[in-house]
Order: sequence, then structure tokens, then C-alpha cells
Amino acid sequence: MIHSVIGLDPGPTTGMCFLNYSQLPDGTWNPVPEALMCQVDGKSSPILLRAMLSTYYSGDCPVAFRHASVERFVTGRSAGTRGSNADVTRQLVMELAEVLQGFAYHVQLRSAADVKPWATDKRLIRAGIAKAENAGIHGKLRDGYDAARHALYCAIWDARLKDPLLTRKAAA
Repeated sequence: MIHSVIGLDPGPTTGMCFLNYSQLPDGTWNPVPEALMCQVDGKSSPILLRAMLSTYYSGDCPVAFRHASVERFVTGRSAGTRGSNADVTRQLVMELAEVLQGFAYHVQLRSAADVKPWATDKRLIRAGIAKAENAGIHGKLRDGYDAARHALYCAIWDARLKDPLLTRKAAA
């Protein structure tokens, strides 16, 4: 059995993170998930998400629990909150959440301000999602890592899995 947690950072470049927590023989969940991060252009993101869910998370796939977090669009004065990119992002939030709900995911919309202060680089590294040697994780896969922050936040606060900073020793 697996516990599937997905994080999405919608926008003109959309970040996606898929975390699979496997069940251990004692019935607990492995604190170190299998992780896949990617980035895709916004227009292709619903297509890729649907393809991933259809291929890996439906049919005979032993998914016990399904949780997802999508970054909520917040209107403000900063770059990206007005114009055509803002319209793309605003529409994608709802479209991606709808795709997830179609595959029976419990979806939460959260602002970056709620997630990023908690889902730090240190926490991503400790969870096994990022590598310590890639401590400068804000480079070419920036949107993918932002999605990973949403996925990890969702895993701990919604799915009630163990916080990697509070876990003494991660299972292999």
C-alpha cells in the first residue's frame, strides 16, 4: 500500500511533486517517500497531471490514501499577480484541483506564505526529497521545489505523516 501526496505550484511554469509513502511491515508509513519533481508549461500541466494519475494512481494501484495541496493564487501588488500570467495561474489553480478531485484526492488550497516558512530547505533535505549537496535548490527546478514544499506540508498537516525534523532515524 502507498500513501500518495501531491503538491502543485500552478503558473506559466507549473511545478509538480509526487510523494509516495510506502507502508512498512509493522503498519506504519516509511518517513522517506519516493519523490518525483518536475516542471511543465502551464498549458500542458493538466494533461501531464491527468496522465500521471491515470498511469500510476488508478486501476490496480494500491493507493490507500490520497492527499494534495495546490498553491492558491493570491492577488496582490507583486509581479505575477496581474495580467495574462495571473489569469493563467488563477485558472490553473481551479483546473488542477478539479483533476485531482476527479481521482479522489483530498485537495487543499494554500498560499505560499502559509507553506514556505515551514517547508524549509532543511526539512526537504531531511525528508529525503532534496539532496544536501543540492542545497542551492532554487535554481532551474525552482517551481518543482515549490511544489515539493506544498507536498511535504500536505503530508504532515493533512495526511498526518511524521515530520522529518521530528523523526530520529528514517527507514531505508
